[in-house]
Amino acid sequence: MDIRQLEAFVYTAKYQSFSLAAQKLYLSQPTVSSHICNLEKELHTQLLQRTTKTLSMTPAGRRLYSYAAEILDLRHKAILELTSQQEALLHIGVSSVPSLHLLPELLAAYHVQAPEVRFRTSCSDSLDVIRKVSEGGCDIGLAGTKTAAPGCGFLPVTSDELVLAAPNTPHFREYQQQKEPLRALLREPFLSSPDQYIEPFLPPDTPRLEVTASDDGAILSMVAGGLGVSVLSSFSLVGYEGQVRVLQLEKPIALRLGAAVKSVNTIGTSARMFLTFLREYYAKDDTQ
Repeated sequence: MDIRQLEAFVYTAKYQSFSLAAQKLYLSQPTVSSHICNLEKELHTQLLQRTTKTLSMTPAGRRLYSYAAEILDLRHKAILELTSQQEALLHIGVSSVPSLHLLPELLAAYHVQAPEVRFRTSCSDSLDVIRKVSEGGCDIGLAGTKTAAPGCGFLPVTSDELVLAAPNTPHFREYQQQKEPLRALLREPFLSSPDQYIEPFLPPDTPRLEVTASDDGAILSMVAGGLGVSVLSSFSLVGYEGQVRVLQLEKPIALRLGAAVKSVNTIGTSARMFLTFLREYYAKDDTQ
């Protein structure tokens, strides 16, 4: 068993395709097939179930996959640790609210402290950020959802208040005159995105208007356009003053923003240093 065989197996299982695995590994398809065949012979068991239309892992294949993925991840981290040029590269996955309202300030402050570190950032919803961290695609993830991914921890760093945002139009301004404007507004179409935090707290009869949106900013633009109401992070409302009306929730709900990481014992030095910086940066704010 060697690294090339494990790579061939993991990539084929991940993409459920020999040809796609070959493209990702810059190998020929027969070479990938040969690596997996030799691995199956060595282990005396079938790892992949092949049909004319599908490709899936056998029970033995699923067991091996977790070990093989961890081996490849550790190999990747070892290379980064021992290569000074790559060690100074920090890949941060970030969800919508932190990407717009936390990350720019954080990176500017950290650059003063560690100018040698280069950053690569990728923005997606919180669950996708956590998935990337769990799979080793990011060193650190900044998100607004506590992770339940196996082998992945969550370090709370700050919090933000959730508020109800409504269009600033005559129709919606009339709600302000009602005895319970919040309850009345929740009977309007509610805009919900994949990164929403409020769903468990809404009344069961709240009409939903499901929207496929990449971030809270897109939802907020729709609210400002009069499409409906939503509950969003107060951070995301910066720049929309006058375009939306804001109501406080009856029971305050805090959105915990934090860093998703794999075990601190396995992440690289740059990631550990950035986590230390995060703790100190927000601890300073708490004492002011």
